Amino acid sequence: MLNKILMSFSQGVFFMILSAGSFCMMTVFVKLAGNSLPTIQIVFVRGLFTLIVTGFFLLKAKINPLGKNKRLLTARGLSGTIALFLVYESIQRFPLSEATVIQYLYPLFTAMIAAALISETVDRNILIGLFAGFFGVYAILGLPSLSNNYLDIESLVIAVCGSFLTGLAYVLVRKATSLNEHPLVVMFYFPFFTVPICLPFLFSVWEDPSLLEWCYLFLVGLFTQFGQLFLTYGYKELPATKAAPISYIQVFFATIIGIVFFDEQLTFNFLIGSVMVLFSIILVMSSGTKKD
Repeated sequence: MLNKILMSFSQGVFFMILSAGSFCMMTVFVKLAGNSLPTIQIVFVRGLFTLIVTGFFLLKAKINPLGKNKRLLTARGLSGTIALFLVYESIQRFPLSEATVIQYLYPLFTAMIAAALISETVDRNILIGLFAGFFGVYAILGLPSLSNNYLDIESLVIAVCGSFLTGLAYVLVRKATSLNEHPLVVMFYFPFFTVPICLPFLFSVWEDPSLLEWCYLFLVGLFTQFGQLFLTYGYKELPATKAAPISYIQVFFATIIGIVFFDEQLTFNFLIGSVMVLFSIILVMSSGTKKD
């Protein structure tokens, strides 16, 4: 029994780390594409890519794409779609470091929502780990201020709501997979709502992408597909309160990419923050477990 639990946790952690790496790369290309393309266009193309790829694999496996728990899956699709738009919009409104700090409130929201909706336990280790991970992210990003001369309340509300809905969407992913919904079905419901919701607004804002911008959009879609796939399997293996904090490692990955590929400097903040993030993950994973 113990070996089975350890194996499940090992797989879950592995999937969440792969997901974090994929989403890290996605964020880079969202930022690059967003320099000249509207947010809703990026969201639409990402959704269309996921819809086509996931739909193909569902068709090939002869799996009913609508699943069994349609209300739950619909809530997952809607919350994820709205969260996606708000997060992408916040990336355009804030410097990337500030947008990332606000976005990474979502593991805290995930733990609170999981405790309220699916009765997962948030023990002391998890709570300490969640806050340690968040402040580790804050340190890695250089302790950014949320404004220079004034606080843009509208932008802050958009970013925090995006983070909250991300947490809600991930709890619903956990709930759906615990009810034996196939991970591809859970993934399918995201673009199933994203594409038609974006479509009516697309015609008035569409910008013809250059070849380079099409490459950015393709890579956004590709890394999103990997990120969503690994995340769904991660939440299938782990309780939401344990899975969410592992995503803090995405910021560690992003900083490493900056150091290796963009000649950014290794800072004391990065070293301290990385230790806090790793401590957070170890603390959360060592806490007791409770099934839904």
